[in-house]
Order: sequence, then C-alpha cells, then structure tokens
Amino acid sequence: MSPITSLSDYRTQKYSFGVARDLDQDPIRLSSSRDNLDEVINAAYRQIFGGIGLFEADRVTIPESQLRQGNLTVRGFVEALGQSATYERLFLSGSTPHRFVELNCKHFLGRPPANQGEVSTHVKTLREQGYGAEISSYVNSDEYLSAFGEDTVPYLRSVNSLVGFAQDTFNKTFRLRGGASASDRSVGRASRTMAELLDYPSYAIPLPSQGRPLPKLSGFARITQAPQSVPLSSSPYGSFGVGERVQPGYMCQADDSATDKAVVLRQLYRHVMGNPHLMESERPQVLESQFLSGELSVRGFVRGLCKTPLYRARFFEAVAPYRFVEVNYKHILGRSPENQAEMGAQLDRVITAGYDAAIDWLVDSDEYSTAFGDNLVPYLRGVSSTDGRSQANFNRTIALVPGYAGSDSVSKASTMVNTIAGADKPAIAIRSTASSGSPDATGKRFRIVVSGQRAGSRRRLATTTYVVSGDNISGQLAFIHRNSGRILSLTEIT
Repeated sequence: MSPITSLSDYRTQKYSFGVARDLDQDPIRLSSSRDNLDEVINAAYRQIFGGIGLFEADRVTIPESQLRQGNLTVRGFVEALGQSATYERLFLSGSTPHRFVELNCKHFLGRPPANQGEVSTHVKTLREQGYGAEISSYVNSDEYLSAFGEDTVPYLRSVNSLVGFAQDTFNKTFRLRGGASASDRSVGRASRTMAELLDYPSYAIPLPSQGRPLPKLSGFARITQAPQSVPLSSSPYGSFGVGERVQPGYMCQADDSATDKAVVLRQLYRHVMGNPHLMESERPQVLESQFLSGELSVRGFVRGLCKTPLYRARFFEAVAPYRFVEVNYKHILGRSPENQAEMGAQLDRVITAGYDAAIDWLVDSDEYSTAFGDNLVPYLRGVSSTDGRSQANFNRTIALVPGYAGSDSVSKASTMVNTIAGADKPAIAIRSTASSGSPDATGKRFRIVVSGQRAGSRRRLATTTYVVSGDNISGQLAFIHRNSGRILSLTEIT
C-alpha cells in the first residue's frame, strides 16, 4: 500500500479498514415516494444483523410487511429487528454481556461504546429490565432520533469524528469492524473493545488484504515462522516478563456465564498462586465450587485460596519468612513491600496474631478495597507509577516477576531482604521477547550437526553439518525431522 500523504489518499484507501463505501457514508433514507423500499429494507438487515446472511425463515416478515404498507416507520422496523428472536439468538445467546452491548451500540447507534460506564449502564438495564428494554433504550434514545430520525437507516457514522466523543472512537470502531466481507459473528463472540475501555494500551487496527491475493509461499518459507514460547511485544516491558505496563483487569459480574467465570477462575489461580502448574487433585474443590455458584466473591476466593494448605505449604512453610511476606504482597496487593517497616509489620502479625490474621489484614485493607474491590481479580499493579509509592517499588516488583514460564514457588529465598534494608540493589532479569531467545536472532548464524538415516532406508547416512541463519532455522529443523535425522548439536556461530 502506498503511503497516505493527504486526506484524499486517506479516503481513497478507505477499504484498507474494511469500509467498502467512502468514509463520508451517505445515509439511506426512505424517500417520500417510497420507491427505494427494497434498498432501505436490505440496508436495515445488513446494518442491524452486522452483515450476517439470513435465511428466508430468519427474516422478520410481519414488521417488514407493515413497513411496506406504510404502517411502520424505518425506526419502528429497526426496533422490530432488534426485538426479534433471530437477533436475540445471534447476539445475546452465547456472547458475553459486554460483547452484546458493544454490538448493540454499533448496530443501532453506529458507533462503539463511549466508555465503560455506558457499558455498565446497559448491562444493568439488561439484567434488571430485560431484553426488550435494553433494545428500546437505543432506538428510543435522543441520540438515535438526532442522528437518524424516523426514516433513516442507522449506519456506521463513527468512521468520521463525532462531536462529544473521544478521538479513540475511530480506533474502537475498526476494532469492531471485521472487514468488508466479514460479519459480526465471523470476528468472534468475545468483546473487541473491553481492553481499550479499561485503559489497556492501544491495539493495532487489522488491515484486510484489500481483495489482492496473498503472495504464494514456497520451499521452507511457509514453515520459517517458529512457534512462540513467549509473547512477542514491542513494549520494553516485554523484556521484564510482564508484557505491558498496564496489566489487563478481569472482573466477575453477577450475570457472568459459566465460561466467563472459568476465565476469571483461571486468572485467579495464575496470579494468586504465582503462575503455578496445578494438578487437578491440588485444586480446592469446595472453594472453587462456592465461587462458581456465586457464594463467594473474587475477594472471598482470594482470601480462601491464600488460607488453603496448598498455598501455605508453597509460600509459608517451605520458604524464608521474608520470602513469604514479599510474595504475599505480590499475590494479594499486586506489588512488592514498600519498605522494611511493611515487611516487619507483616512478620510481626504472623507471630502475634497467626497466619490467617496476616492474610485477612491484607485482603481487608483499604488499599485492596480501593484497587480491586470485591469483584476484580488482583493483578500486578506495581509495574505502573501510583501516588504514594516510591519509584524503587517498580524495580522491586519487577525483580519479583519470574517471567512468562516461571513460577513463584521455585524460589525459596527472599529477593527483597537486602534491597529493602539498603544493602543491595535488585537484580532485574531481562527476558527476550523473541521466540528464539535473542532479540536479534534472525541476524545470527547457527551450526546444526545431524546424523541418522532416511525413513525406510537400510543405508545409514554420514554425519551432516548445516549452517543456517536464524530466520531459516525453523524450516531447516523441520526438514531434518521429516527425514528422520537426529540432531547431535546446535550451536551459535560467533
């Protein structure tokens, strides 16, 4: 694609974002002569159902007939489409509440959700007033009447700047837009805007192929992409093993499905148990059942998990006292201890009041309530600057991170004791975000020594040496394995 140097270039390359029509989209309005009824009806189906091709049995025939007879306005027809059993089946059943709301905003208001508050309001309407009230809240809103009136089909108006909305509305729009030939079902049922609404770092907008065929791959080129063992990230935080500065938040809501709760549960184990590998028999079944049934909040599960024999054995009984305190702060408050006084106070609390009281003190603290409340899964807050915390806390928190494949249960000795006492500086391990173990691995060369025999052959092959560049090593290894070769050594050529 040629570089965009002017507004005209920007408009002519509109299809790069999956918008087949011009960015200044012409609204489709029912004419006074009503001679464009078919166009209006087709556009309404396309917009409200997100580009999904419907069978004849799925069409909303009675409202469609009423519109043709003049007994229903375009707005009334749009509301009938949203109230239909087909729309409810396609977009409510099997989707998360957040995904349902963001699609409603797109279909009926022609824009993504403005903020997390708007999503929460609609989720509350859906839960307390029901499906019909949720759909009507869009079509009967002042915004809808102002933008579309009675006889204009809703359209994706947020591809242009909207008065009163943030500039990232454009980006969020194209996160929701899967491409000129995609539908709102083909791009998945998970939320596309939640991370941005929660202030997670900006995501790249996917650029469809614009209808041009992709170049054909030949030889080893099709298998040179190595499987990724760690996330590839352009952020410097990737080298610290935390991916990004702003960590994603996982919140449990009252109307979450079993699948949603399973995701939250997995994240709870991952953070509170320090990225562990747990056997099925090690998981606290009673505690887990209480959480999944709604008897326990996220905070209650965190409290219970930290009091289990499993947690106590891994992070209290088998480690140094200072190690227990530092991982306790990391798992419950998402940061390292601030100073020697915090570490000493927690140790004193264990000695005088007992283990359970020490756990309760952190979980019931004002800091925990402010940061996570009852329903947000604790996460690594210490990698971001926060009022009231020293800059040194960042280094100490990062030093506690074991990496993408590490676990907090591996280390038994304290990482912070000398650092907080002022006797030493924390050593922060720099981890590569490249799959081969080096940021510039593609520019290096490797020597592979192979011996073995071809499959089905009686004749043994002599030892063979290959010299390959880093960007071709995956293809070469695949070739060796396909031919039953046995790798004797793989070394970097310096």
